Amino acid sequence: MTPRQRLLAALQREVLPDRVPISPDVSNMMPVRYTGKPPWEVYVNENPPMWRAHLELQRRFGYDMMIAIGLGAGPDDPPSEKRIIARSEEAWVVEEVIRTHRGDLSVRTVYPRGCSPWVVKPLVTDPESEVEALMVTLTDPWQKDVSQARTVQEAVGEGGIVYSGCAVPLAWWLYQRRQLDQGVLDFYDRSALVGKALAAYSEWALEMLRATCELLRPDVLMFGGSVASMSVVSPALYRRYALPFLCKAVEIARSYGVFTAVHICGRCRDALPMLAEAGVDMVEPLEAPPGGDVTLADVKREYGHRFCLKGNVNTFQTLARGTPEDVMAEAKRCIADAAAGGGFILSTGDQVPGDTPEENFVALIEAGLRYGVYGRAEHTAQCEPISTSRLHRDDMSTISH
Repeated sequence: MTPRQRLLAALQREVLPDRVPISPDVSNMMPVRYTGKPPWEVYVNENPPMWRAHLELQRRFGYDMMIAIGLGAGPDDPPSEKRIIARSEEAWVVEEVIRTHRGDLSVRTVYPRGCSPWVVKPLVTDPESEVEALMVTLTDPWQKDVSQARTVQEAVGEGGIVYSGCAVPLAWWLYQRRQLDQGVLDFYDRSALVGKALAAYSEWALEMLRATCELLRPDVLMFGGSVASMSVVSPALYRRYALPFLCKAVEIARSYGVFTAVHICGRCRDALPMLAEAGVDMVEPLEAPPGGDVTLADVKREYGHRFCLKGNVNTFQTLARGTPEDVMAEAKRCIADAAAGGGFILSTGDQVPGDTPEENFVALIEAGLRYGVYGRAEHTAQCEPISTSRLHRDDMSTISH
């Protein structure tokens, strides 16, 4: 099977004829690392574009890739400009200003060498005075540019699947605020303002999903995000501000024959009944304690008949700080806990850290190849070790450039 076929079969909860898909959440840190360039070259100068860095990483290691695409800018988007306000050999600080007829918005981001960027000045700092300008940024989805997304789709081919999507309303607001304590308090202290903003965003986002399905036909619509986990918000907030949106979004996706998925890292147990209620097709990354609050075996038993599971080798303890043997053992456990009956994608419990030892990353892929073969007793049959060079197998398509 090709990576694309394998992932789509897993999303349908089929028992695959060869093995479980292996699709680590490489996010952006790993692709940037293997360009050999400082992060700002990729993030800011797009040298190379981030999507190209992702394709090169998959080509290097041969996993079953899931890569994001999305609608580009449109003619009615407010003009924006970026400027570098500080730079050194260790970091760049970049400010983006969006100029709307309701006032300017700005976000300031630090791009350090060797670790992920972080926002030091969020887009919204004074909701009462800036919310109208924020609403102006929600422009007509049907006029957006699709050229880059189609380029990525063509480049991926059978090497994986493409997904698009958006933040659930709850997360969308928190992403604008970034200072999570203030953002969460907004749901209580500014409930009328936030409710009005989220209603407008929800209407726009659902139309954006229709446009995305019609114009791009992604394999999956992915909804998030990390700030909407039960590590940040309460189940009551999620039920009020995320679940109704998810139910409508799933209906739209189904009308186009598109799968749906939810990324909810951190604590997610209390959200799982709601995700099953909404009818999503996949949930990731199902983090185990201490970062999360679930185990794959429990989730498989309770929800394996409802949605595909993607996860959950620990990133910060096992991948970043463990040994290859630790990675192999944990991946083997994940396969034993969740692969039976199909509907499982071997992955990581959130983003692979950028400083993960290469031998650990290789061990994760090797574990899937070694223990994830369906038809073997408990998916644990031994086979000869697989070297890094052998990861470029015939059944993993080479991406064309």
